[in-house]
Amino acid sequence: MIEERVLLEYFNRGLIPGPDESEDAFLKRAGQAQPLSHVEWKELSSPFGFVIDWVPLSYSNHKIAWWEGAATWISEDQLPSIQMRTNFQKGSFLGYSRSEVLTHEAVHAARMRFEEPQFEEILAYSTAPQAWKRFFGPLFSRTWEPLVLMLSVMLGVFWPLIPLLLLGLSLGWLSYRQWIFKRCCRKLSLPAVLCLTDREMRKLAWMSETEIHIFFENQKYFRFRLLKGIENSRMKLIITDNK
Repeated sequence: MIEERVLLEYFNRGLIPGPDESEDAFLKRAGQAQPLSHVEWKELSSPFGFVIDWVPLSYSNHKIAWWEGAATWISEDQLPSIQMRTNFQKGSFLGYSRSEVLTHEAVHAARMRFEEPQFEEILAYSTAPQAWKRFFGPLFSRTWEPLVLMLSVMLGVFWPLIPLLLLGLSLGWLSYRQWIFKRCCRKLSLPAVLCLTDREMRKLAWMSETEIHIFFENQKYFRFRLLKGIENSRMKLIITDNK
């Protein structure tokens, strides 16, 4: 059985158990995550408190959509890899710094075993330095959604209400997701929220802290040992700071 302390050490490297991942599968994956010599990882400053130095990093525009600055590629049997536009080799591009984009993509890499589209981008954009990026950045939660919006804009030439209606629905859905996310962050630390599924986040948003504690204790997945370890560490820090 993996102890909380060991799981926290893995978390500090950006290694998080997936929702249904077994201990053996997680340990096998973690054993493959060997430190790499990418200088760029030293630029990483994540509010989640981890440093990912085991993810391969490359610069290329191949297969990246024109609106994307970077992409995290994830497969079932391999560790993730991050691909950045060649423009970021110089440090920044279109108002985004390389470290900012790397920090964003590191969230996707850390959650490589999660398939939870509703809050994935909200978590990734929560690392952005500007408040407007943190809120509006996750407007699209799936890769095909920008294409739908562009199509609606073209149809708007004939039916002007279509893009306005779609944009309104998108902003409403974004506001709801941001509201749920903020409710969770009032009760749990940001690193703990990073380890939740969409369903868990929606559920815990309505619970009291006491109910959340009971919920954690009743869970059998070993991922919740990490969640309890994160929250126990946070409480220790709060107690220490108040002395």
